[in-house]
Amino acid sequence: MVAQLLRLRADLLAGEVRGSARRSVLVVLGSIAGLVAAVFVAVAFAELRGSAPEVARSVIVPVGTLVAFAFTVVPLVVGRSDQFDPRRFTVFGIGRRDLAVGLGVAGLVGVPIVAVAIVAVGQSIAWMRGAGAGVLGVVGAVLAIATCALLVRVGCAVGASLIGPHRSRDAGWLVALVIVVLAIPTVSLLLRVDWLDPAGAEMQRIADIAGWTPWGAAWAVPADVASGRVGEGIVKLLVAVAVVALLGWAWWAVVGRALETVDGRARTRRYRGLGWFDTLGSTPVAAVAARALTYWGRDPRYRASYLIIVFVPVVVIPLGVAGVPWHWTALVPLPLMALIAGFLPHNDVSYDNTAVWLHVASGAPGWSDRLGRLVPVIAVGIPALVAGSWVSAWLFGDWTAFPVLIGVCASALLSGLGLSSVVSVLLPYPTVRPGDHPFQQPQAAGALASVAQSSMVVGIVVCSVPAAWLAVLAFADGPAPWDVLTLVVGVLVGVVVLAAGVAVGGRLFDRHGPDLLAAAQRN
Repeated sequence: MVAQLLRLRADLLAGEVRGSARRSVLVVLGSIAGLVAAVFVAVAFAELRGSAPEVARSVIVPVGTLVAFAFTVVPLVVGRSDQFDPRRFTVFGIGRRDLAVGLGVAGLVGVPIVAVAIVAVGQSIAWMRGAGAGVLGVVGAVLAIATCALLVRVGCAVGASLIGPHRSRDAGWLVALVIVVLAIPTVSLLLRVDWLDPAGAEMQRIADIAGWTPWGAAWAVPADVASGRVGEGIVKLLVAVAVVALLGWAWWAVVGRALETVDGRARTRRYRGLGWFDTLGSTPVAAVAARALTYWGRDPRYRASYLIIVFVPVVVIPLGVAGVPWHWTALVPLPLMALIAGFLPHNDVSYDNTAVWLHVASGAPGWSDRLGRLVPVIAVGIPALVAGSWVSAWLFGDWTAFPVLIGVCASALLSGLGLSSVVSVLLPYPTVRPGDHPFQQPQAAGALASVAQSSMVVGIVVCSVPAAWLAVLAFADGPAPWDVLTLVVGVLVGVVVLAAGVAVGGRLFDRHGPDLLAAAQRN
């Protein structure tokens, strides 16, 4: 069976260059470019044999980690077009063990894995400095190749299963967004000359961190042993073996699931009770809050909106590259995350589309609608704000930053929610319809969307100025009494703006209910 799958793999690779002339040229040029790049990296690695172990380690481990990470991200996008998806072989009566082993071995035949093997050979040559490091260099190369090969198999299978043909475009955009967000600070990082010094402390620190990740453990094993860190090298060897074992188990499970399940079946869920509606009660505020919590938990449009918050901490990398001390960068992400969280509900009415008539026709007071819609953000945002302030203060190295961060972030978050309660009524603009792709933005938003969004950002910044100014004084003149004042003023301003926004927004909601229905029908 393995031999048959290998022949099939060879035929498929040969078929790539038998199509149209344009496709054949692109395939050949792409394959040659990939192999040439792999040879170039391998030669560079091999030349590090005469360098100090620390210098070679600071180059090989980060580069190897990036290579392995690419083998994690890319298959998730192209998995739907994988010709060796286990589900394609379910009708041939192949046993689970034969199929798992056959597809795994056949997956080794291809330009990506060959390129990784070339790079791995180069890194093993770099560690031919003694018996121990040389042997571990070969072992690390084998583990690195196995890790990348299994990542491709598992990633393609998971991508094909979870993304599917109907959601592949959105998933591709999502992964592209992640790559761009991560690539921008990475490019700015590499443009700094100090980071290109393999003997510098920055590269050593990157190698330390990368070596403990699942993608870099195999590359770090010989590097640590050659650098005199025998204990860390042994532990990372165990980590690398465990990663390969877990990926092997995942591949075995994926193949078994493909052979035992049928795609395309209707999926039904059984629910007991009314969920959040049973939990929160039947008051107007509770009913709106239950509906909002359900939307925020299940609607992909909301998930696409708050996903950006996860990537906000990446902004610290360009700041550190620009020369900002790293401990100061720990204070930057949380206020930005609070601002974005307060900004998110500013067009929440339009997300309801025509279902907003339920809120208008129910006769419930407008303030209950305004307050109920904010419950999900408040319920998650306040605990996250406190926990994030604790982590940021710990990274900063001074616990006096804890109340300062809470004050600034509470002002931004609560003020944003209060302003959102008003803006979502006065300036609703077209957005993604229910059931549409989360990234399919309508073309009719026009200037109204720009006005609403810019008004929100400016309003949040203005409301946060008092707390931000007191925070500057706390760091410039000493904590007392500015840290306590920052906390008090920030929370007070946020609560006042939130209460005023709910009250004013409620009155506007009562007054402009028919207009909201008309605007929702235009979305």
